[in-house]
Amino acid sequence: MLKVAVIGAGYLGRHHARIYSTMEGVELAAIADTDEARAREVAAAYGGQACRDYKDILGMVNAVSIVTPTATHYQIAADCFAQNKDVLLEKPICLDLHEADRLVKMAAEKMLVLQAGHVERFNPVLEEAYQRLGQTTFIEAERVSPFPARSTDVDVTLDMMIHDIDIVLHTFGCPDVKSVKAAGASILTDKLDTVKAWVDFTSGHSAFFSASRVCAHKKRVMKFVEKNRIFTADFMSKKLFLKTPGGDFEFESPATEPLKEELADFIKCVGGRTAPRVSPEEARGALDLALRISDAARRPDQQ
Repeated sequence: MLKVAVIGAGYLGRHHARIYSTMEGVELAAIADTDEARAREVAAAYGGQACRDYKDILGMVNAVSIVTPTATHYQIAADCFAQNKDVLLEKPICLDLHEADRLVKMAAEKMLVLQAGHVERFNPVLEEAYQRLGQTTFIEAERVSPFPARSTDVDVTLDMMIHDIDIVLHTFGCPDVKSVKAAGASILTDKLDTVKAWVDFTSGHSAFFSASRVCAHKKRVMKFVEKNRIFTADFMSKKLFLKTPGGDFEFESPATEPLKEELADFIKCVGGRTAPRVSPEEARGALDLALRISDAARRPDQQ
């Protein structure tokens, strides 16, 4: 029986706890949060011991989900690695590349699992698209939502756009970046709340990203452009659309919960000592490009 803990009992941490509590061969052993009342509430709903300090429960578990503000990711993950615990670390992996590189190195040296929480990789519509894509040359991604009550401690590039950045890099085979052009604005926070970016890669591929957390509606769409074909993946409806000169087509994807698939992959990796679908190196690459886009959006005059 694998014993797991969830560190961070906020909106997303609650869902981690919910899913772990239903998984065969897994015991949700503990919930940790600096707001102990919130930890107790989640523990009462899904099981496990509630505590305020995550260090108090590391001795009783095999693995952890870290679902806390980005600024805390590095220290918590480093403490978990020091105690030889496998880690699922919500995106973005860290605040900066130096922290990310140190975590990747720690995990490799101790032969521990470090899986980044890029949950859209487990969205069934993306898997449906990958079964049908040919030679994609351009990707356009749009990810917008109303202003959230969470994740405003980082730019929208690290909060929302990073999902699409990860998918673009994975689809194109993680090519080197040739150039980045971006524009953005801080509207409701002191961080970038809306950003648009054009990225060219040395491989000849290109991508256009649009992310905003100050819209009136929610939208999660990605277009994969190929010769005479455009696939549009709607991550919310989980439907895939194909437009061709000969007509339009629609494909349904399986009704699976992406977070549940992600956590199942993590548990499989922990139990079998295998590599996760989203590697630490890929998470580091997505963070790198997200930071470059943020930097370009803040300095449009230097592009």
